[in-house]
Amino acid sequence: MDIPRLLAAAGAAAILLQPAMASAQQASACVTEQEVSAIAIYSVPSIVQAVRQRCAGELTSSGYLARRGDALSARYAGLQPAVWPRARTGLFKLFASKASGADESLDAIKTLPDHAVRPLVDALIVQETAPKIAVKNCTRLERVIEVMAPIDPEVAGSLIGLLVGFADSDRLPVCPARRI
Repeated sequence: MDIPRLLAAAGAAAILLQPAMASAQQASACVTEQEVSAIAIYSVPSIVQAVRQRCAGELTSSGYLARRGDALSARYAGLQPAVWPRARTGLFKLFASKASGADESLDAIKTLPDHAVRPLVDALIVQETAPKIAVKNCTRLERVIEVMAPIDPEVAGSLIGLLVGFADSDRLPVCPARRI
């Protein structure tokens, strides 16, 4: 798994999870570490797109994203069909924890076929991620992505799922770890 993918996945997971704003009492529909991992892996191509979009004026044509960003995105995109079912489940839990009075709209979206939902999710990731990137951090972010690029996507996703679980935040409704 590429380190950039891990970083991008981590960023995506964090961005997708932050708006959840669920309180500890609402965590009954918590997101599992495996779902966070799937969301992270699924999100990398959209996060790379968001970084490119937000940092276009800051990154050079000889930088990592210009040279290898497409390959990194393709590597994660190849895993999207496999991780989508679990990512979808986790995302809908997050959306439900955020929705106040919009349950009917969410239920309607849940009934849509995956080929209709996935482009909406992809666009939402880019739309929510890009504005949250501080332009002053663009070159550092690109460097972190480059350093993380060699990490296997599944390993990166698992690590992100585990680390997000450590956050123990009311805003990140991750299920408590269970002993096996």
